[in-house]
Amino acid sequence: MPREVTFFSLLVVQLWLAVAFSPVWRAGAFDMMLGFSKVWPLVIVIYGVVRSIKRLRWILFVQAVCVAAVAIDSIISRHTSGRLTGTLSGMYENPNDFALVIDLTLPFCLALALTTRSYWRKLAWTIAMVAMIYALFLTASRGGAIALVVAALVCLWQFGIKSRRFYLLLLVPVAVLVVSLYGGKALQGRFEQTNIASATNQRGTEASESAEQRKALLLKSLRVTAQYPLLGVGPGNFEIISGMWRVTHNSYTQVSAEGGIPAFVFYVLIFWCAVTNLKDIRKYAKKGKRIELFSVALEASLAAYLVGSFFASVAYYALPYCLVASIGALRLIVRRGRKVPSPESQGNLTPTQAEATV
Repeated sequence: MPREVTFFSLLVVQLWLAVAFSPVWRAGAFDMMLGFSKVWPLVIVIYGVVRSIKRLRWILFVQAVCVAAVAIDSIISRHTSGRLTGTLSGMYENPNDFALVIDLTLPFCLALALTTRSYWRKLAWTIAMVAMIYALFLTASRGGAIALVVAALVCLWQFGIKSRRFYLLLLVPVAVLVVSLYGGKALQGRFEQTNIASATNQRGTEASESAEQRKALLLKSLRVTAQYPLLGVGPGNFEIISGMWRVTHNSYTQVSAEGGIPAFVFYVLIFWCAVTNLKDIRKYAKKGKRIELFSVALEASLAAYLVGSFFASVAYYALPYCLVASIGALRLIVRRGRKVPSPESQGNLTPTQAEATV
């Protein structure tokens, strides 16, 4: 069993223990874990099914198409001048979570655009990426914007500079500039007013109060972790004892406060395994164009999540763990491709050696 699956299984067990010994609300924690536990078989299925780069491409393709469709539909069906929310529930109904979903998916769109030979498909993916960036700016999510910068830097370095696709160095900044001019005023205002409380500017007051509230929630989550270090207060129960009826807005302290320090350790180890898997993939120099592109896209997506999840409570969603599973599956694909000999070399092997390779 892959290490990340083992750590994820231990995380699920630890959180179920937190449900059983929750000092706040066991029924609410039970409902939260009932939904989160469904992620475990999904991760197992990804490991069991994705055994070729073609299958991995289809999984990333489905996610990219779905998120792009939701982003475009959200823009079209927008009825208010406030922050944009997704047309679906779950991660899409909160502007900050919706922005993070877009950040995680944009690198996949770029990789799919670079791997296709059809100019029409390249154009379609380009339009989809511009629409997704525009939707992200309309969410006015500061954490989402920071995660976008992280993902863009990884993609520009790997796709643009190291792979000598220098035209990307011009296309991405131009797209971000155009989108920011037409849809980035709300986001720019929230950044400008983060540390300024103005009584005459309602938007500025909301932004500064939001920043102060998140600081207070972060400190509160650390105090709750120190008060309940072994099992926490139960999944989803921090909102009850926060004093503000708000989540932690930080996935790391969300896990530590609601599942205890052991859950935090397992949570960090899951993504540490994903980082080490990406390093292992880089060791293979000749791994093919598609594998190289998708490995960079997964790396950019993981970097966006590690940074963006510091500003959002998304530890119980399926998408980050599916990302880790996809990275692990790609590592297995690369390793098996290096170990299996070519048909010509198999013909020169003895029956015992040929059986060993299988």
